[in-house]
Amino acid sequence: MSEILDLLRILGPGNAIRMKQRYDEAQPYVRGYAATRCLWSLMMTGVADRLLAEDEIDVRRLSDEAGLDHHVLLSVLTYLDGISLVRVDNGRVRLLEKGRHLIDDTRGLFELTYAYEPLFENLTELLTGDKAFPADVNRRIEYVGRGSGMLCRDLPYPVMADMLQRRNCRRVLDLGCGDLAFLFFLAERMDDLHGFGIDIDADMIAYSQKVLAESTLGNCIEVATADMRNLDDLLAAGRLDVDCVTAVDTFHEYLWSGEEQVRDILTRLRQQFPQALFVIGEFCDQPQAALRKRPTAFLEHHLFHELTNQRIGKADQWRRLFREAGFQIIEEKVFNLVGHGYFALKANA
Repeated sequence: MSEILDLLRILGPGNAIRMKQRYDEAQPYVRGYAATRCLWSLMMTGVADRLLAEDEIDVRRLSDEAGLDHHVLLSVLTYLDGISLVRVDNGRVRLLEKGRHLIDDTRGLFELTYAYEPLFENLTELLTGDKAFPADVNRRIEYVGRGSGMLCRDLPYPVMADMLQRRNCRRVLDLGCGDLAFLFFLAERMDDLHGFGIDIDADMIAYSQKVLAESTLGNCIEVATADMRNLDDLLAAGRLDVDCVTAVDTFHEYLWSGEEQVRDILTRLRQQFPQALFVIGEFCDQPQAALRKRPTAFLEHHLFHELTNQRIGKADQWRRLFREAGFQIIEEKVFNLVGHGYFALKANA
């Protein structure tokens, strides 16, 4: 109490209160940055998974077994103890409930943010023009797939799976398949599924092939490097006998250069798969005024996309592009709260 009185005497009550308010306002932003960096370090070194798997573990043993610097690890864990994500006592560490939820339940958000971390690491140089995307700075494509796949299991995948399951689709071509998370999601719910995933990014396909090799689903899922703008070779080889074509957050990556390319891709796909059901999930842009009133995670996601030259379309824009490409919308669900829409399409007769 004497310390507080001394500060009030030296600074004056008004100045002391204003100083505290200023630092209280700034602290969440600084803490969010520090906490995120610390959690990333635990996730990328495998420590997070060890903490999830064991109720409590000796920090020295953890650092030795993981080949980590004990002092740095203890410093990180001690900080996370201070914000009540872990508890460190007598050289041992355990996850607290809030830390477990962050690492386990919302890990996809952290991994997706980590995918775009190089953009923020180089943001000053991007601002000054000393560096440019993608020539000098790029996102971590593996973590784009991993983070998106984890996040999509909460909403996009269940909604899209429901659309195709109610229409008895069993042979699915997934465009921009990433780490195969959607096809895995479907296979877990449909015993007779056959999925074929394609992605234009060879590194992403290499990662998805590794994931597939480690799974038990190799007999019902295939994957290949391919550009959805040119599927001629796969079609000629008879590898794309499908009754459903899906795409999760794929077409918006082509909007940056204008609508024409997206319209052309959709038109060509309709011609190649005239009988198939198309189930498409896409980001639907939200008005800035709405985001200012309710600043959801869409704000960060929009920034990620703008920095990497990806344009998010509005729901009405997607509806119009589908119609102009020769589709009719037979079902749609647009959730403005999360800025996402889902459309079941069939080719016009």
